[in-house]
Amino acid sequence: MIKRFWERFRRDRGLHKASVRIDFFPEGKVRPSIFWHRSRDQENDTVPLVLYLYARILFELAEMNDVRVARELMGFVEQVCELVLAQEGPASRIRLPLGELSLTGDEPEQPLRSYQAELFQFQDGNFRLEFQGSIGKESFYLPAAFLVLLQSCLDNLGDEPLHLLVRGMTRLHNYYRYRRDFWESTSLTAGPVFALGKEELRLEKTESTG
Repeated sequence: MIKRFWERFRRDRGLHKASVRIDFFPEGKVRPSIFWHRSRDQENDTVPLVLYLYARILFELAEMNDVRVARELMGFVEQVCELVLAQEGPASRIRLPLGELSLTGDEPEQPLRSYQAELFQFQDGNFRLEFQGSIGKESFYLPAAFLVLLQSCLDNLGDEPLHLLVRGMTRLHNYYRYRRDFWESTSLTAGPVFALGKEELRLEKTESTG
Protein backbone atom coordinates (compact mmCIF):
# COMPACT_ATOMS: atom_id res chain seq x y z
CA MET A 1 0.00 0.00 0.00
CA ILE A 2 2.80 2.43 0.90
CA LYS A 3 4.60 1.56 -2.32
CA ARG A 4 1.46 2.33 -4.36
CA PHE A 5 1.05 5.62 -2.49
CA TRP A 6 4.59 6.78 -3.29
CA GLU A 7 4.25 5.72 -6.91
CA ARG A 8 1.07 7.78 -7.16
CA PHE A 9 2.75 10.72 -5.39
CA ARG A 10 5.66 10.68 -7.81
CA ARG A 11 3.29 10.40 -10.77
CA ASP A 12 1.13 13.29 -9.54
CA ARG A 13 4.16 15.57 -9.20
CA GLY A 14 4.36 15.70 -12.97
CA LEU A 15 7.26 15.51 -15.40
CA HIS A 16 10.24 17.56 -14.28
CA LYS A 17 10.79 19.81 -17.30
CA ALA A 18 13.36 22.37 -16.20
CA SER A 19 15.11 24.26 -13.43
CA VAL A 20 15.83 27.97 -13.53
CA ARG A 21 18.34 29.60 -11.23
CA ILE A 22 19.26 33.26 -10.83
CA ASP A 23 22.50 33.88 -8.91
CA PHE A 24 23.60 37.29 -7.61
CA PHE A 25 27.35 37.84 -7.22
CA PRO A 26 29.45 40.74 -5.86
CA GLU A 27 29.85 43.89 -7.95
CA GLY A 28 26.33 43.62 -9.36
CA LYS A 29 26.96 40.55 -11.48
CA VAL A 30 23.96 38.27 -12.09
CA ARG A 31 23.79 34.89 -13.79
CA PRO A 32 20.43 33.54 -15.03
CA SER A 33 20.57 29.85 -15.95
CA ILE A 34 18.02 27.35 -17.25
CA PHE A 35 18.74 23.63 -16.92
CA TRP A 36 16.59 21.36 -19.07
CA HIS A 37 15.65 17.90 -17.82
CA ARG A 38 12.90 16.82 -20.23
CA SER A 39 12.22 18.97 -23.28
CA ARG A 40 11.85 18.40 -26.99
CA ASP A 41 11.59 22.12 -27.71
CA GLN A 42 13.53 24.16 -25.18
CA GLU A 43 12.79 27.57 -26.69
CA ASN A 44 9.02 27.10 -26.69
CA ASP A 45 9.14 25.45 -23.26
CA THR A 46 10.86 28.60 -21.99
CA VAL A 47 7.55 30.46 -22.44
CA PRO A 48 5.54 28.67 -19.70
CA LEU A 49 8.64 28.52 -17.50
CA VAL A 50 9.06 32.31 -17.53
CA LEU A 51 5.32 33.01 -17.25
CA TYR A 52 4.88 30.77 -14.21
CA LEU A 53 7.97 32.27 -12.58
CA TYR A 54 6.70 35.80 -13.30
CA ALA A 55 3.38 34.99 -11.63
CA ARG A 56 5.21 33.55 -8.63
CA ILE A 57 7.44 36.61 -8.24
CA LEU A 58 4.41 38.93 -8.31
CA PHE A 59 2.73 36.71 -5.73
CA GLU A 60 5.81 36.70 -3.48
CA LEU A 61 6.00 40.50 -3.60
CA ALA A 62 2.34 40.80 -2.70
CA GLU A 63 2.75 38.31 0.15
CA MET A 64 5.44 40.57 1.61
CA ASN A 65 3.17 43.62 1.34
CA ASP A 66 5.13 44.95 -1.62
CA VAL A 67 2.09 45.28 -3.89
CA ARG A 68 3.36 48.69 -5.03
CA VAL A 69 6.63 47.11 -6.21
CA ALA A 70 4.68 44.34 -7.96
CA ARG A 71 2.60 46.91 -9.80
CA GLU A 72 5.71 48.88 -10.77
CA LEU A 73 7.27 45.70 -12.14
CA MET A 74 4.13 44.96 -14.14
CA GLY A 75 4.09 48.52 -15.50
CA PHE A 76 7.72 48.27 -16.60
CA VAL A 77 7.28 44.83 -18.18
CA GLU A 78 4.22 46.13 -20.01
CA GLN A 79 6.35 48.87 -21.58
CA VAL A 80 8.89 46.23 -22.62
CA CYS A 81 6.13 44.17 -24.25
CA GLU A 82 4.91 47.20 -26.19
CA LEU A 83 8.42 47.95 -27.47
CA VAL A 84 9.06 44.36 -28.55
CA LEU A 85 5.75 44.18 -30.42
CA ALA A 86 5.92 47.76 -31.79
CA GLN A 87 7.05 46.67 -35.23
CA GLU A 88 6.14 43.83 -37.54
CA GLY A 89 8.73 41.25 -38.46
CA PRO A 90 11.66 40.32 -36.21
CA ALA A 91 11.29 41.05 -32.51
CA SER A 92 13.05 44.13 -31.14
CA ARG A 93 16.09 43.04 -29.12
CA ILE A 94 16.00 45.88 -26.62
CA ARG A 95 18.37 46.36 -23.69
CA LEU A 96 16.69 46.70 -20.33
CA PRO A 97 17.92 49.41 -17.94
CA LEU A 98 19.33 47.14 -15.23
CA GLY A 99 21.23 49.87 -13.40
CA GLU A 100 24.38 48.52 -11.76
CA LEU A 101 23.47 44.92 -12.58
CA SER A 102 25.16 43.09 -15.44
CA LEU A 103 24.73 39.58 -16.79
CA THR A 104 27.70 37.29 -16.35
CA GLY A 105 28.74 33.76 -17.19
CA ASP A 106 30.83 31.48 -15.01
CA GLU A 107 31.94 33.02 -11.73
CA PRO A 108 34.60 31.57 -9.40
CA GLU A 109 32.86 32.93 -6.31
CA GLN A 110 29.83 31.61 -4.49
CA PRO A 111 26.69 33.68 -5.14
CA LEU A 112 25.56 36.14 -2.49
CA ARG A 113 21.99 34.99 -2.97
CA SER A 114 20.06 32.73 -5.32
CA TYR A 115 16.53 32.07 -6.52
CA GLN A 116 15.58 28.73 -8.00
CA ALA A 117 12.40 27.34 -9.53
CA GLU A 118 11.45 23.89 -10.79
CA LEU A 119 8.89 23.47 -13.57
CA PHE A 120 6.77 20.32 -13.79
CA GLN A 121 4.23 19.36 -16.45
CA PHE A 122 1.27 17.04 -15.90
CA GLN A 123 -0.19 14.61 -18.41
CA ASP A 124 -3.07 17.00 -19.15
CA GLY A 125 -0.57 19.63 -20.31
CA ASN A 126 -0.85 21.89 -17.26
CA PHE A 127 2.19 23.05 -15.33
CA ARG A 128 3.29 23.49 -11.72
CA LEU A 129 6.19 25.54 -10.42
CA GLU A 130 8.11 25.12 -7.16
CA PHE A 131 10.02 28.18 -5.98
CA GLN A 132 12.66 28.86 -3.37
CA GLY A 133 14.92 31.79 -2.67
CA SER A 134 16.81 34.02 -0.29
CA ILE A 135 15.15 36.33 2.20
CA GLY A 136 15.93 40.04 2.55
CA LYS A 137 15.54 43.12 0.33
CA GLU A 138 13.07 41.20 -1.81
CA SER A 139 11.56 44.41 -3.19
CA PHE A 140 14.85 44.79 -5.09
CA TYR A 141 16.08 41.26 -5.71
CA LEU A 142 12.82 39.62 -6.80
CA PRO A 143 12.11 42.14 -9.60
CA ALA A 144 15.80 42.13 -10.51
CA ALA A 145 15.80 38.33 -10.77
CA PHE A 146 12.93 38.42 -13.23
CA LEU A 147 14.33 41.28 -15.29
CA VAL A 148 17.72 39.62 -15.81
CA LEU A 149 15.94 36.44 -16.87
CA LEU A 150 13.80 38.48 -19.25
CA GLN A 151 16.92 40.14 -20.68
CA SER A 152 18.41 36.70 -21.26
CA CYS A 153 15.24 35.75 -23.17
CA LEU A 154 15.43 38.95 -25.21
CA ASP A 155 19.03 38.09 -26.09
CA ASN A 156 18.67 34.38 -26.82
CA LEU A 157 15.14 33.32 -27.77
CA GLY A 158 14.13 33.03 -31.40
CA ASP A 159 11.59 35.50 -32.79
CA GLU A 160 8.57 33.17 -32.58
CA PRO A 161 9.00 31.99 -28.96
CA LEU A 162 9.92 35.55 -27.91
CA HIS A 163 6.72 36.87 -29.46
CA LEU A 164 4.79 34.10 -27.69
CA LEU A 165 6.40 35.06 -24.38
CA VAL A 166 5.68 38.77 -24.80
CA ARG A 167 2.07 38.14 -25.80
CA GLY A 168 1.76 35.77 -22.83
CA MET A 169 3.00 38.44 -20.43
CA THR A 170 0.54 40.92 -21.96
CA ARG A 171 -2.30 38.44 -21.47
CA LEU A 172 -1.15 37.82 -17.89
CA HIS A 173 -1.33 41.57 -17.21
CA ASN A 174 -4.83 41.67 -18.71
CA TYR A 175 -5.87 38.80 -16.47
CA TYR A 176 -4.62 40.55 -13.35
CA ARG A 177 -6.07 43.89 -14.43
CA TYR A 178 -9.57 42.41 -14.58
CA ARG A 179 -9.38 39.73 -11.90
CA ARG A 180 -7.25 41.83 -9.52
CA ASP A 181 -5.94 38.76 -7.75
CA PHE A 182 -2.20 38.29 -8.36
CA TRP A 183 -1.94 38.21 -4.55
CA GLU A 184 -4.25 35.17 -4.36
CA SER A 185 -2.73 31.68 -4.47
CA THR A 186 -5.14 30.64 -7.25
CA SER A 187 -3.45 33.16 -9.54
CA LEU A 188 -0.25 31.11 -9.49
CA THR A 189 -1.96 28.67 -11.85
CA ALA A 190 -5.00 30.47 -13.26
CA GLY A 191 -3.03 33.50 -14.46
CA PRO A 192 -0.40 31.62 -16.48
CA VAL A 193 -3.02 29.18 -17.82
CA PHE A 194 -4.97 32.14 -19.19
CA ALA A 195 -1.76 33.73 -20.50
CA LEU A 196 -0.85 30.57 -22.42
CA GLY A 197 -4.35 30.11 -23.86
CA LYS A 198 -6.59 31.96 -26.27
CA GLU A 199 -9.63 32.47 -24.07
CA GLU A 200 -11.00 36.00 -23.89
CA LEU A 201 -11.99 37.61 -20.61
CA ARG A 202 -15.72 37.97 -20.10
CA LEU A 203 -16.48 41.31 -18.54
CA GLU A 204 -19.80 40.20 -17.11
CA LYS A 205 -17.90 37.78 -14.86
CA THR A 206 -15.15 40.19 -13.86
CA GLU A 207 -17.45 43.08 -12.91
CA SER A 208 -18.77 41.16 -9.91
CA THR A 209 -15.22 40.83 -8.51
CA GLY A 210 -15.02 44.57 -7.87
